[in-house]
Order: sequence, then structure tokens, then C-alpha cells
Amino acid sequence: MKLHVVSFQVPFPPDYGGVIDVYYKLKALKEAGCSIVLHTYRYGVDEQPDLLKVADTVYYYERFTGWRSMFSFLPYIVYSRRSKLLLERLCEDNSPILFEGLHTCYFLSNSLLRDRQKWVRMHNVEHDYYHFLGKSCVSWHEKCYYYLEAWKLKHYERILLYADKILAITNTDAVYFTQKYPSVLTYCLPCFFDSISVKTVTDVIQDNEKYILYHGNLSVLENVRVINYILDNLVPKLDIDMQVVIAGKNPGKHLQERISRIPNVSLVTNPSQKEMNSLIAFARIHLLLTFQNTGIKLKLIYSLMKGYGHCLVNSMMIPDPGFEEVCTIADGQEAQIMALRELYHIPLMPEALQWRQQALTKMGYNNQVTLILH
Repeated sequence: MKLHVVSFQVPFPPDYGGVIDVYYKLKALKEAGCSIVLHTYRYGVDEQPDLLKVADTVYYYERFTGWRSMFSFLPYIVYSRRSKLLLERLCEDNSPILFEGLHTCYFLSNSLLRDRQKWVRMHNVEHDYYHFLGKSCVSWHEKCYYYLEAWKLKHYERILLYADKILAITNTDAVYFTQKYPSVLTYCLPCFFDSISVKTVTDVIQDNEKYILYHGNLSVLENVRVINYILDNLVPKLDIDMQVVIAGKNPGKHLQERISRIPNVSLVTNPSQKEMNSLIAFARIHLLLTFQNTGIKLKLIYSLMKGYGHCLVNSMMIPDPGFEEVCTIADGQEAQIMALRELYHIPLMPEALQWRQQALTKMGYNNQVTLILH
């Protein structure tokens, strides 16, 4: 089968949330025998020859960024992705089209694509996500942008009525889209991820250094808010010998300076994939908290699938029923501090990792493309 895939950003390197799902979905589709034509918008990212390993053809499109794209009734994330050349190339044949996210749906309702099979991958309920981003902002003009974008996205979401299939990333989101758009087939398709075994890092459990790990994109507002919560409310009440590691991309200067002043907290800035894999594999505790229950957090899947350590989460981090069996849930400062102190002294268990992997596979986290192609 030939398939067009429209991506909101260049999905390489696959090192954060949405692009991880896009990249490993492309890889799975390619391995299933699909001929992939990848259309990707880019912003501040060069062309990536490695994408030709997961797609037969790759086209790049520039975004129309800046103030002009903001003065529209359409969401900025949509209106800035409106290349006419993309539409022309989509019309070159009659193959199905997979739109990655609401961001890429500018041409979903176009009459030239009326008779095409059009599928939309929804990584979350986008207007909820932007509303929560607005709540996390301190700057009033950033708040205004996110709240306005959330309002636009809520109204624009109706364009999904032109889709033949919605592929939600969680069961919770699938229920939402099914109730909102009952005329459109909706399925839950769990996120795609790097399924290479943790054994490619090392076969030996390193038990000589214990640490609590928080990882993520450190320039994202939500993650910065969580880190500040950890530093303000949890770290001061931990024993001084309990080491905390914060790792991820592009931390701000203020965050770097703050962490440098705390003796039992260390920062790993822009770790390589190998370094991040090792940090995840051998953390005694994965501390995974969120203040917005939208979509799914890929860091949770990676920690459960690749880490020998315990996963300590709050309720908002749990995307669907079943995860409570493989995580320790603690809400509130006192419960989280108590859990951290207890889990820190429980050794890493190799069999626990295998058990979690099996449990997640049963929940559908297995990189299967059947729901896309049928």
C-alpha cells in the first residue's frame, strides 16, 4: 500500500513526544510493507537524510510563521502550515493520507481531496492541551496567546468531520472523539516508540549509584513547572544523600543556575540517546509528575519499558486504566515524599522490567499498524 503521511515537524531525531510517535509509526508502516511518501513541515530543523530509512520519498515545507499567520480565525498551528505545494503533491495520486495532528489538517476539508481516504492521528485533545499551557504561563501575553489558540482549536476541531478515521492516542481521548463525532470511525491507537530492548544498553544492573530521575524536554512550560514543584516541595524534605538527576533538552539559564545551587540535585543537559537510555535504565526511581492530564506522556512509556527502577507518578500522569498496576501512584507532597523515601531503598529488580513490558504489550503498546491500514 502507498500512503501519504503529513507531519507537523521533521520527525528526526525522534527525541521528544509527538515526533517519537511519528517516527516509530513510519518505521512500523515501512516494516509492514507500506510505500511511504512523507510530507513534513519544518521550523528551525534541517533536512534529515535518515528519514529515507523510514520513507520512500520525503518532501519538506516551510511554515508561514510570524504575526501574519496569527491574524486569522484559524489556529496559528494550522494556518502556519498551509503550503499549496503540499496540496498539489497530495493530488498526484489517490493513495490514503494520514494527517499527524490537528496541526496538519488545513487541507482536510479541501474539495480536491473529497474522494480520498483521510485519517487523522490525534496526539491529544489539542484545545485542552493549549488551555493547560496557558495556565502554566507567567507572562500575560503568553497566556493570551495560548488561551486564544485554545479557543480557536476548540472551534476548528470540527474539521475532523471530514476525516474517515480518527486515531486517538489514549482510550480516554477515543471516548471523547467518539462522543463528539459519532459519524467518524474512532479507534484508540497507543503511541509508537523505540522498542529496542534495554539490553542494548547493558545486561548488568548497576546498583552502586542510586538516584531519582526526572527527564523530559526542559524548555517545555509544563515540564519546567513540574521541576520547580519538585525543587520547591520535594527535594528540601528528602535526605541529603538521596540524589536527584534532572535530564533533558534545552534547559533555560534560570533553571540551570537554580539546580547548580542544590547539592543533591544534578542536571544533565542535552544528553545523547545512549546517555539518556542509560539514565533511564538504571534510575532507582522515575519521578513522573504532571499537572495536565492530556494525551499520553511518552516519558512514562519509556520509563516503564526501558527502566529497571520504580515508577512514581501522580494520578494525572495515568492515561488509561491498567497503568496503576505497573506504577506507584502518590498524590500530594506528603504521599510523594513518603513514597520516594521508601522506594529509594528497594533494590532494582530485573524481573519487574520484564513484567511491566508484558503488561504494556497486553495494553496495546506494541507498535502494531493494523488499525491504520484496515
